[in-house]
Amino acid sequence: MVTNTNIRRQAQWLALHFPQLAEHNRRVEETCLKRLAAWCYQYSSQVCIVPQRNSLLLEVASSRRLFGNAETLTERIRTELKELGYRPASGIAPTPEAAHLAARHGLHIHTVGDVRKSIGALNVDSLNLPATSIRALQKMGFRTIAEVFRLPRKALARRLGLTTSDYLDRLLGHRPDLCKTFHPPDSFSAGMDLPGTEHTQGLIFPLKRLLQELCGVLRACDRGIQVLQIRLQLDEGTEIIRLTLRQATRSESHLMPLLRERLERLQLPCSVRHIRLQALHFLPCSVVQTSLLKETGPSSTEAASYVIERLQARLGAGSVKGIKGLQDHRPEHSWSLRELDEAAAYTTQPGRPAWLLPKPQRCQIDNYHILQGPERIESGWWDGKDCRRDYFVVRDSNGSTLWAFHEYKPSPGWYLHGLFS
Repeated sequence: MVTNTNIRRQAQWLALHFPQLAEHNRRVEETCLKRLAAWCYQYSSQVCIVPQRNSLLLEVASSRRLFGNAETLTERIRTELKELGYRPASGIAPTPEAAHLAARHGLHIHTVGDVRKSIGALNVDSLNLPATSIRALQKMGFRTIAEVFRLPRKALARRLGLTTSDYLDRLLGHRPDLCKTFHPPDSFSAGMDLPGTEHTQGLIFPLKRLLQELCGVLRACDRGIQVLQIRLQLDEGTEIIRLTLRQATRSESHLMPLLRERLERLQLPCSVRHIRLQALHFLPCSVVQTSLLKETGPSSTEAASYVIERLQARLGAGSVKGIKGLQDHRPEHSWSLRELDEAAAYTTQPGRPAWLLPKPQRCQIDNYHILQGPERIESGWWDGKDCRRDYFVVRDSNGSTLWAFHEYKPSPGWYLHGLFS
């Protein structure tokens, strides 16, 4: 989409100039600019990439109600970019061309009428004109931009061509300035080269920086992630760490502890030369509105999900399972393990405890007081594990309620099988 910046309302453009993103590598610089543009999208719906100047343009007047005035927002963006490892030059002006000039000289120009006055004292070589045009202006005796502005526009066009005249009109807001608006992708992939890290603790800092960038992009897109992948390029081979969440999130405070748990379990066979963070699928993410009246903690569902995620991160995804019910009257065969993302089906039966012993234990019925029963279970003839039992709800001398049965086959006798809460 191309944005017409000849504004009827008073726009304000924030220019961020990055002097050098990747030494002598234009392709890497453009990739970095796209990553930064996706991150900046959380602060403005109009972000433009200017690769020939290593710059970004953000229209921030429309963001005033959310983030405060342009100066406040600029300081916030610069602070957060510094945390990501970038130190851009910045400036604000009502036109894109003036914003580029303002970024080079650290200016904040508030209105179109202030452009002439604010940049008039600058040298003519500050103008974004070809070197031949700058030399021609200097040969004509011009030293400041204000002197160039006083020259009649038609005379300037005859001497230096329409390109110079058009540039000055766009600089002053007399002509529209077309700017291609950037739209962030629905995936994320960013990496950092490392000096050769042999311990997982050395991965925490670069990982935290990449995660901050990812969460900024997710906020910009109003999306979350449920699967996160870390690729470690080793001296010999590649190590992949995959983190799967119970629900979509874009919170750094949620993700970073889980990644720390995974890294603590990781044994590096050799040095890590490159780390890459990938989130290949963005998902809708619901954000709960916090209360204005009192602090509210996480819901029981959220707390349970977080505990499960911590256990999976520490023990491995294959070590944490759920339980599902099976259609079988025999208690020890009425359940099985399931994957956590698999639907759970349960068939509840009254009078049965939720806690079964790993294996029924022989007992003496004289030690218990019978409260309820019997419940006859006779089943399993089709799989060779047939049984015939009478179950009773009993109470022991300590007042605990237990579940016991009298078995007739295959091993007659009394057994304790479960405990009621």
